[in-house]
Amino acid sequence: KITNKPIEVITNGYDVSKKIIPNLDSQFTLVHIGSLLSNRNPEILWKVLSEIKNENEEFSKDLSIKLMGAVSDDVLKSIEDFGLANNCKAYGYISHQEAIQQQHNSQVLLLVEMDTPETKSIIPGKLFEYLAAKRPILALGPEGSDVNEILKETNSGSYFNYKDKESLKSQIQEYYKDYSKNQLNVSSKNIEQFSRRELTKKMSDLI
Repeated sequence: KITNKPIEVITNGYDVSKKIIPNLDSQFTLVHIGSLLSNRNPEILWKVLSEIKNENEEFSKDLSIKLMGAVSDDVLKSIEDFGLANNCKAYGYISHQEAIQQQHNSQVLLLVEMDTPETKSIIPGKLFEYLAAKRPILALGPEGSDVNEILKETNSGSYFNYKDKESLKSQIQEYYKDYSKNQLNVSSKNIEQFSRRELTKKMSDLI
């Protein structure tokens, strides 16, 4: 919008490294990798999980929220207020290799962005590692987000804004239903374009 010059965007991507062998978590794990600070506290998610927990005893037993990275006291307080403290573990900082393994082991990967207009164009670097893990991605953020477009293009998960409470709840229940049948998978496609090898080739072609 600020220039008439042609623009090409080359995103971040994931490394094609040695093959990771998944060891899927036995519980219904929702895994968030990275910082989860006060300005990104997804209270709508905690509320939905609390409701499902109170409605479904089996879900209450199976739910496990894993937070890897810095987590603010406000976030932990919200989790406690919604009655999820016994279902949650904050691991603090872990190595990058361990983070990659946790992504591959998770039942569902959480991606949370602030609900502000200026974050619509922010694409977190971890999204691409999430894509490579080929586990269902559950994302929260503002309307019109580039993240939503990538998830649609790759069929890698579901995106919700902060007003989509019932849709978010329905999707989590659907994921849990599939998990209960040992059928929670994602049929992702076109993710190879986000490997750093392919992105470097694209940059080389442009130059």
